[in-house]
Amino acid sequence: MPKTSPAVLAALQTAHDAEATAAEKWHKQEGDLKAGPKKFKGLGRWFHRRHRESYERQHDLRRHMQALGGKVATNLGDTSYYTARDLKSPEDFQRLFSDAADTLSGLYDRHTAVTEAAEKAGDHDTCQKFFGVHHDLACQERKARRKATLVADIGLGEFLAKHV
Repeated sequence: MPKTSPAVLAALQTAHDAEATAAEKWHKQEGDLKAGPKKFKGLGRWFHRRHRESYERQHDLRRHMQALGGKVATNLGDTSYYTARDLKSPEDFQRLFSDAADTLSGLYDRHTAVTEAAEKAGDHDTCQKFFGVHHDLACQERKARRKATLVADIGLGEFLAKHV
């Protein structure tokens, strides 16, 4: 394996931090939606899946960085989330999913940066390891944006009936 590029390690670290932040944020969101005063179990399950996926990607990035000889630090960003008490109107639910979509879009950008840095450095192992991750993130982002649109299209009552 060629010497690991500092640019590749930096991109991996940035993606790792973004995944750690997203995983923590979605874990809190999930817990509040499932156990809060207004229990939205269906929505909690959606955030549970996003949390689990992000957590797995975070650990894939960590293991790969360590295999490349890098040192991993975890720097969490903003992990604020909407509580069940915050969700009162259709606009609140739209913001909930728009925020999730924006987070997924940010993760997409971080993973794209990883593959671009790896391609530029000639690190084929990293390219192969993370090939397609950004495509999966783009699909989840579209789904989150569709949920935000669905709240407006069918109304909050029917949306909650389908997702609780």
